[in-house]
Amino acid sequence: MITLENSELQLIIRPDLGGRIDQLVDRQTSRSWLWHPPGYDSTQTRSLSVGDSFDEHWTGGWDEMFPNDGAGQFQGRDLVDHGEVWSQKWDVIESSSCHVKLAYQCHTVPVRVEKTIQLDAKPQATITYQFENTSADPIPFLLKQHCAIAIEPGDEILLPNCVVEPAFLDFSKIIGRQAKTPFPKAFAADGSEVDLRITPPASSQLQEFYYTSELAVGECGIRHARSHSTLLMQFDLTDFPYVWVFQSYGGWRDYYVLVMEPCTTLPFDLAEAYEKGTTAILKPHEIQRRSLTVSIV
Repeated sequence: MITLENSELQLIIRPDLGGRIDQLVDRQTSRSWLWHPPGYDSTQTRSLSVGDSFDEHWTGGWDEMFPNDGAGQFQGRDLVDHGEVWSQKWDVIESSSCHVKLAYQCHTVPVRVEKTIQLDAKPQATITYQFENTSADPIPFLLKQHCAIAIEPGDEILLPNCVVEPAFLDFSKIIGRQAKTPFPKAFAADGSEVDLRITPPASSQLQEFYYTSELAVGECGIRHARSHSTLLMQFDLTDFPYVWVFQSYGGWRDYYVLVMEPCTTLPFDLAEAYEKGTTAILKPHEIQRRSLTVSIV
């Protein structure tokens, strides 16, 4: 476990749990922004195999999905559930009170990944990824943030002008029609208009999962109604042109959580995304970098 902190933020990093940010604390309000399921023990580690089920082992925090989301065969490779980087231990290359660099060598694709997390002077952290294709073949891929945010009823989902569509209509309990609509508008099954911005209570037993595209600017976040503070992610749209938003308002496994997911790719199936020309691609022997910032405002 590695702690990064300054006067504004504290980040807990878990190299043993996929190199994830396990907690992000606003030191001005003492608010812990990242969600964990009931009974989560932050002192416990784990040992998972590449290919283990993500849902069965998910314990919240801020994971990444790479090089894919949905499992399956693609270009002769056996890609595993939600990719492999979330499940494996990362190596610590550098570490200080405000900076950490982690590295991981993938097994399902010939790619070495490095992740650097840097705390800035203001309440902001910059996360930078470096991908090195060690082969002579191009590698289509997906990189997706999987930031599990602790929410309360009445919080507000923040997205720029963009287009919304349900990821899986049979999962949706708020959106009821397969259509593309301008955020925050969508349509229920009876054709009535719904507003996607405000989080309902857990007693609603609702759940939702939608993709957004055609973002006017590269940002997304959550405004916490009670503290009047906001977790805001900002990124270049060339790095993350899409945002996926997964929500369980008590409806999925009784969890009450929102997962904000800036992503390179759409939809979840890499083969389908490749056919549509929406995957990111590592050229032969290319070193590629992508980054985003997270701030509390």
